Amino acid sequence: MTGASRGRRRGLSAAELAVTRHLLVHGPATRQALGDHLNLSYASTSRLARALVDDGVASEALDGEPAVGRPRQVLAAVPGARHVAGFKLTADTAFGVVCDMFGEVKATARATLPEPDHDGSVPVAGSIKVIAQLTRKLARRVPTLDGVGVAIGGVVADRAIVQEGTFLGWRDVDLATPIEQRTGLPVIVTNDVTALAREQLWFGAGRTHATFGVLTVGAGVGFAVVREGVAVERLIDNGHLLAHAPVDPRGPRCRLGHPGCVAAYLNREDAEDRASGAVPRPVTFGGLAQASRSGDEQSGRQLADAARALGHLVATFAGALQTTCIVLAGEDVAALTASPEIDEVIADRLRPGPREVQRCALEIVSTPLTFTDWARGAAVAGIQHVLGGA
Repeated sequence: MTGASRGRRRGLSAAELAVTRHLLVHGPATRQALGDHLNLSYASTSRLARALVDDGVASEALDGEPAVGRPRQVLAAVPGARHVAGFKLTADTAFGVVCDMFGEVKATARATLPEPDHDGSVPVAGSIKVIAQLTRKLARRVPTLDGVGVAIGGVVADRAIVQEGTFLGWRDVDLATPIEQRTGLPVIVTNDVTALAREQLWFGAGRTHATFGVLTVGAGVGFAVVREGVAVERLIDNGHLLAHAPVDPRGPRCRLGHPGCVAAYLNREDAEDRASGAVPRPVTFGGLAQASRSGDEQSGRQLADAARALGHLVATFAGALQTTCIVLAGEDVAALTASPEIDEVIADRLRPGPREVQRCALEIVSTPLTFTDWARGAAVAGIQHVLGGA
């Protein structure tokens, strides 16, 4: 494969990965600062620094700031030390990027997936062929390609098996092995929201929060959890319990028959069932917002109800996870967070009782996403995988 790795590079040891992660997340640091932060002796830090420099993962230079005593060596991660292709699969398209070790997108590509079979499932073999072709195309844009990350909506086991591909109609599909065979590269397959959580862990909310939740609103409602600096690989219920938490018993029913649950307000199909004819099809919350601004009162009420439901969901998710940070992402997030109702609900949920002295502050990070951003999440998951299986 042109531009692909000539042989798999070694994964980093746990200590090397800890140093590399610190450099990627927090920037260049002296050996002394690294040792203090990671609780390592100076001798251990020096040994790790030499190994990372020899491997090309890090570089070291003298501190430009004059100081008394021995000149300080500053260690920095090398962006081009690793490159990984990342793919987000929708029901009909593979969106691809290639990123460096900092998650910076160097090139993009996309291709249509095969038409669904008679049973509604997208052909697996044809999809793997598309991913391999895009990988070869992206490999030509970087000096060396070191791995592949693939993100899908659904349930993934062992970073390889698609147990449930929600939008692809897949069940128990080993996706990683045939891609590895076609590309000769290490492959990680992950839930798409988990991939976003991995990206946030290193390059977003994880810089200041060891525990946080990721909540996406788009084609569906998605969840991911980072707990004490570790992204949870798989939720026990794929977010089902939170998605169907009750909001208003007098509200509309979701497709499972629950009255006024979160999904009834936020699932796109349920929203479309109730949208007025003034909203373009397929319905998005951005479309509801536009129709509301044009004077459609039904759209305004529907958007406000959805924003309230999202506010309750954010507060419930934060309370269950016991975190002060929730990341909101997805195609429909911007329209919902622009609605004042979400802030009103969250403020009311945070309001303490008359005898409560503990005050809770909740940071909400809003990141509307394109499909390139979703693919970047897959690439960052791939970077973590090839560096050492983080």
